Parts: sequence; C-alpha cells; structure tokens
Amino acid sequence: MLTLEFDDFFLVTAYVPNSGMKLDRLEYRVRTWDEDFRGYLAFLDAKKPVVLGGDLNVGHLDADIYNKDAPHVKKSAGLTPEERASFAKTLAFVNLEDTFRRFHRDANGWYTYWSGRVGNRPKNRGLRLDYFLASGRAFANEGEETADVQVLDGYILDRLTVGASDHAPLGMTLALRR
Repeated sequence: MLTLEFDDFFLVTAYVPNSGMKLDRLEYRVRTWDEDFRGYLAFLDAKKPVVLGGDLNVGHLDADIYNKDAPHVKKSAGLTPEERASFAKTLAFVNLEDTFRRFHRDANGWYTYWSGRVGNRPKNRGLRLDYFLASGRAFANEGEETADVQVLDGYILDRLTVGASDHAPLGMTLALRR
C-alpha cells in the first residue's frame, strides 16, 4: 500500500491480499485486513477526499464476474459472499464510490483480470478485480457543489496489455478546483 497526500485529496494505491486458492486466508482477509484498511481509509477521508486504486482482489458486483452463476464462483478467492459483503461494507462505511460504475453503470463484459492458465482473455472470460474508488463528495450531483477534487471519469484500458499481462490498467480523470 502507498499513500500520497496532495493539497486536496489522498491517493492510496493498494494490492489487497488474496484469500488463497483454498481460501485459507479468507478469515484474515475479511476480519483483519479489510477491517483495518476500512478504518485507515475512514481516518483519511475525515480529513479530505480519498482516491483508492489498485488490485483490490474482489469481484464486487455480478456484472464484474463473467460466469457469476457457476457453482464454483462462490468458493473462489475474491468472489466469496464474505469478500463481496466486506467490500460493500467498506464502500458504505467510508462513502467510497466505484469510478467505473459511476460513469458506466450498465456496462457488461468489462473486466480487468483474465486467468492465463485457461486462456480466458481471448474469450473475454474475466473478472473485474481492479478498481479506482473515490470519496462520494468527489462526484458532482446536479445542483450540488463538490470538494476541491472532482472525478470526471473512470475507465478500463483493456486492450493495452493483451499478451503482456493478465490484468488491464485502469484510468480516471480528476479535476482540481483552484
């Protein structure tokens, strides 16, 4: 994890621990890491808006999982009901919003990770495990003033790493009010 403090916001980048193929680290993930990380993000957010980006190792919504109805999904790292609920709890507790979903609410088939072991990328059988999240006050609602930092877009650059990585890079556009 890396935290950068700017005048108007905090930028946190993180690789969230994976629960393991046998889910042997699931309890640690949701009961220790997620709870501590949630508290840290809330501490920062009390001072100024937070932008969090990285491999958060969770497929939050059904739309983030290509085979959401497969029987093994709920037993897979990053996709367990416990991990998904813990992620939702973090979003609510810290008032964070998924930048990609904010601007592309109905997008389907947009993933950030594809297993290389079974050749899923060419078939676009993926998961969205990587995110940019931002404090809710960094988004403008009609007729509402935002913080000094405003999120204008969130996107996935899925074609940049074909053949080079099993993850896609993310992007977001921020505006600073001065």
